[in-house]
Amino acid sequence: MATLLPERQFSEAKSGLSELMNDVVHRHRPQVIRRHTRDRALLVRSDDALRWLGGFRLDLITIFDPGHVSVVAQPLGVIGIGASLDEALDSLVENIRAYTEAYFASEFQVPDHQPYLLRFALTDPEHHRALLDDDIEDDLARNRQATHAE
Repeated sequence: MATLLPERQFSEAKSGLSELMNDVVHRHRPQVIRRHTRDRALLVRSDDALRWLGGFRLDLITIFDPGHVSVVAQPLGVIGIGASLDEALDSLVENIRAYTEAYFASEFQVPDHQPYLLRFALTDPEHHRALLDDDIEDDLARNRQATHAE
């Protein structure tokens, strides 16, 4: 399978790793690395990948019950629970971190979860909560638009 991206054989990529990294990191040029005839890997600058994954927003469903708040991150099915919305979101961050680590360490992966978890994994852990806050804002904006359209 040919691609429209530049391709390098594995041995060529290995021997020219410094130039390959310059192409990917400094020139923002993704590269396909090919080993044998079928094995292919995409080498891409991580912040470029993160930008491309920006559209994979979690749908956060919040449930307010007496004494606690639950937040479910769809489509992952991961939940955070706390005494307040803030605590529930912090709990959700920790649970998504744990799921992300387990997911990428496992041989069994749910393909539909990959872009959401990759977005989370590539984000600096100090900004994980901000990702959820952004997803909440995105949900609110969509709901406002839907309300005004009715």
